[in-house]
Amino acid sequence: MCMNNKLAPLIEKTQSSFWFVPSIMIVFSFIIAVLTIYMDVNRADITGSSLDFLYTMNIDAVRSLLGTIAAAMITVTSIAFSITIVILTLASSQFGPGLMRNFMMDKGTQTVLGTFISTFLFCIVIFFAMSFKGANAFEPGITVAVAITMTCCSVFILVYFIHHVAKSIQAEVVIDDVFCELHKNIEKIFPTVLNEKSTKPDHLFENLDSNKKNESSDLYVYAPVSGYLQLVDKESLLKLAVKLDCKIELNFTAGNFIVEKTIMAAVYCASALMEKEISDEVNNEIIKNMVIGSCRTPVQDPEFALRQLVEIALRALSPGINDPYTAINCIDKLCAMLCNLTDKVFPQTNIVSDGKVRLVCKELTFTDIGTAAFDQIRQDAETNLAVTIRMLDSLYVLVTQCLSDEQHNFVLAQTEMISTQQEKQSMAAYDRRNLLERIKKITDYKRKV
Repeated sequence: MCMNNKLAPLIEKTQSSFWFVPSIMIVFSFIIAVLTIYMDVNRADITGSSLDFLYTMNIDAVRSLLGTIAAAMITVTSIAFSITIVILTLASSQFGPGLMRNFMMDKGTQTVLGTFISTFLFCIVIFFAMSFKGANAFEPGITVAVAITMTCCSVFILVYFIHHVAKSIQAEVVIDDVFCELHKNIEKIFPTVLNEKSTKPDHLFENLDSNKKNESSDLYVYAPVSGYLQLVDKESLLKLAVKLDCKIELNFTAGNFIVEKTIMAAVYCASALMEKEISDEVNNEIIKNMVIGSCRTPVQDPEFALRQLVEIALRALSPGINDPYTAINCIDKLCAMLCNLTDKVFPQTNIVSDGKVRLVCKELTFTDIGTAAFDQIRQDAETNLAVTIRMLDSLYVLVTQCLSDEQHNFVLAQTEMISTQQEKQSMAAYDRRNLLERIKKITDYKRKV
C-alpha cells in the first residue's frame, strides 16, 4: 500500500523541491540535443531530401541565433526565479511559512523553470557541437528547427507563468489548493464505512487483551533522533509481532514530535526476548519501520493540511491583516472536511492477528481532528462576531451530518464554549439575538436525533 511505503516521505519531499522536475527536463533536453545532432550528421540516411531546406541557412547566422536564444533564456530564467522568490516571500508573510511547501510543489512553476533552463542548455550543446571539425563536423538543420520550436514554446510558457503567478497568490486559490490536498489525504487515510469490509470496533477485542497484566515489557524502543514521526509501517510491524509471538505497543502516531531517547514503542511477550542479539535486531527492525524526519508530511498525518488551513485563518484574524472573509473561507473548508469525516472509519487502536492483539496504536478520534480544526480559530475569533456566527453555522451543518454520539458531543462542546465566550462580550441586542438563535438551533437539533 502507498501509505506503508517507506519511500513515501522521500517522494513527497522530492515533489516539493524546485530541482527535481527541472533536472528531469534538463536530462531530456540533453538527450534531444544528442539525437538531433545525430540526425543532422546522418541526414542523408534518415531524412533523405525532404528536409534539405533546413540546411540552406548561413552558419554564422545560426551561431548568432543560438547565442541570442541562449542569452535570452538565461535572462528569462533569472527573472522567473526572482519572481518565484518574491512569491515565496509574500506567501510566507501572508499565509504562513507552512504554505511555502505548497508553492514549491506547484508543478506549473517547476515546469516553467525547467523549460527555460532546458532551452538554454539545448542551445549551448548545439553551439558547442557546431565547433567540431573534420569527421565530426555537421551542418545544423533539424537542431536549429528544434531550437526555434523550443524558443516559441518558451515564449508561450512565459505568458502562462505571468498568469499563473498572478492567480496563485490569491487567497481563495491558496485555500482551495490546501483543501483539495486535505480531501485527497483523507480519502487515502480513512476508508468510508460502506467500503470497509473487515472493520470491527476495538471493544470487540478487549477480552483478547485481558492478559496484559501477565505480560512483561521485554523491550523498550528508544528514539534514535529527535524529529517528527512521518510514517509508521503498520503492516511490517504486524508481521514482526506475529513472527515473534508478541505485542508491539506504539506511543506515537504520524505527525507527533519525538524527542531523542524517548520510548517510541514497547514490546510485550509472554516469554522474555532472550539474547541481546535478538533484542537488538527487533529494536532495529521497529526503528526501521518508523520513519522520523525534520518536518511533518501529509503521508499519514491527517492534521497536516488541516493545520495549514487553521494557520491561514489565524493570520487573517491577526490585527496586522484583519481579513475576516479569508478566515470565513477557511472555516467553510474545515466544515466540509469534518462533514466528510463523519462516515469514515478511523484507524483501529488494537490490530488483531490470529485472535490476539498484536499491534497497539495511539488512538486518533474525530474529536482530535475537530478540536485541531476549530479550537484555535474559536479562541482568536472571540471578539469577531462575523467569524463566530459563521462557526456556529458550520457547526449546525456538521451536526446535521453527525452519525455517532462522539460527533454530536463534539459539536455540542464547541457550541457551549462559543456560548461561554460570547456571554462576556458586549454587543447589540440584535447581534446577541442572532447568536443565541444559532446556538439554540444546534442544541435543539441534538434533542431531535
